[in-house]
Amino acid sequence: MRKYIVVIGGGTAGTLVANRLHRYCGAEFRIVVVDRNGRRDQELELLGALGLYGPHTPQAPEQSRLRKGIDFRHAEVASVDVAHAEVCLTDGTAIGYEALVVAVGAAPVPRGLGEGARFVPVDPRTLRSIARPDVFAVGAAAGLRPSAGPRAHVEAERVANGVRLLLTGHAPQDAAKVAFPTR
Repeated sequence: MRKYIVVIGGGTAGTLVANRLHRYCGAEFRIVVVDRNGRRDQELELLGALGLYGPHTPQAPEQSRLRKGIDFRHAEVASVDVAHAEVCLTDGTAIGYEALVVAVGAAPVPRGLGEGARFVPVDPRTLRSIARPDVFAVGAAAGLRPSAGPRAHVEAERVANGVRLLLTGHAPQDAAKVAFPTR
């Protein structure tokens, strides 16, 4: 049975993280993105309207599409049970995880990660939760500036490297090439 990495939030940061995790851990772990808003088709429509994506471009930008092999769940998260490492959805189902990434933007973090908390306190160098070693957060969900542009790519790389290190004991080969500014 394959183990799961769950990403809560399917916006720019969540999609970038999921794609990086798929590259680094896809063969060993199943990656599931959970988002209450469904697929980001409206973003692709806007890119098409602006002429940045369409029949003359090979593919949508990475931050707008999930790679093949990443599962997507259109659902709302009710809470996170950190004691049992499960993401509990409002439809009553639960997804167990070995690693959890919170990429909810400015929305409050799910219950269970800090009652009434607006963000997950993280080590700014690793984006790993201070309280839970199997939880990571990006952008506003980590109490940092919102993830956009180059910053979103750096944070996604940092989290993917951290998750890979947590789950396998080693970072990807190209991890040393990425510079990680602290704030």
